[in-house]
Amino acid sequence: MQIALTGGTGFIGNYLTNKFVENDHQVVVLTRDPNHIKKPIPKVNYIQWNPKDPQFKLHGLENSEILIHLAGEPLVGPPIIGRWTKSKKNKIYESRVLGTQNLIHSLSVSDHKINTFIGMISGIGCYPDSGENILDENSKISNEWLADIVLQSENSMINNLPQSIRNVILRAGIVIGKDGGGLKRLLFPSKFGVLGKFGTGNQWWSWMDIEDIYNCIVFFIENDHTGLYNVTTENPVRQKEFVGTLSKILRRPNTMWFPLLGHLYKLALKIILGGVSAEVLYSRKINPSKLFKTGFTCQYPQLEQSIEKNLNLK
Repeated sequence: MQIALTGGTGFIGNYLTNKFVENDHQVVVLTRDPNHIKKPIPKVNYIQWNPKDPQFKLHGLENSEILIHLAGEPLVGPPIIGRWTKSKKNKIYESRVLGTQNLIHSLSVSDHKINTFIGMISGIGCYPDSGENILDENSKISNEWLADIVLQSENSMINNLPQSIRNVILRAGIVIGKDGGGLKRLLFPSKFGVLGKFGTGNQWWSWMDIEDIYNCIVFFIENDHTGLYNVTTENPVRQKEFVGTLSKILRRPNTMWFPLLGHLYKLALKIILGGVSAEVLYSRKINPSKLFKTGFTCQYPQLEQSIEKNLNLK
């Protein structure tokens, strides 16, 4: 099977691309400049795509049946942290909303065999800070800026894809992997023993291991489900539990014994990150039962086993 991806050079996309190649799939990666890939993966065909041009004709999709859409300006960064400045917001909007619309329009003027479109450019950041309340796909959406971007991105897929192409939309939570995501950002302060609670530390973090993200996408390729799904494990953890688990695995101290420091961390995050701080300070306890009712199962359902696997400790 030939599988095409946008965002194939990012944290999740690079992992998926390697896994697809390992499993003997032909892979095509759509990218702005195929001649300047920093670490090209052998056997992968990198083809040019201009996400700003809705009439851009794509060459190289003639045998592709699946398109996985991951491309979008990172919500956090660069390179590790950063505020949502006006310029940053414009880049996020142009890449995630207009870029999705333009990609679908480019398909309409290109030769391809795409029958399944899997979009994972949105996420659970669309839900409000919900404390102990459980959230699912029918829960109220936040009225904040990021939620609006998520909805517009999803509507770009829903409203523009032809009925002949099956559409799956995945709202991911925190993705646990060694090369990016939440785990990589927390490793540095953890190793120095200065990681602790963000505020009270009681906020719920919903997550999934990157290998299960891959397994989930393969599941949707192989099965004819459609629609919107939250993609997290059935075992969300509180932020303080995440820190405690990571500290235990690394055998390093943490600062959770000092409650005042947690509130100072929270204040610092709000000052430094602005709106981005919601991604770690908000409580989002996701119920992914719709996903698991399809028959999908996680290989790494527990946080400790996921972290240990990604740090090559087991």
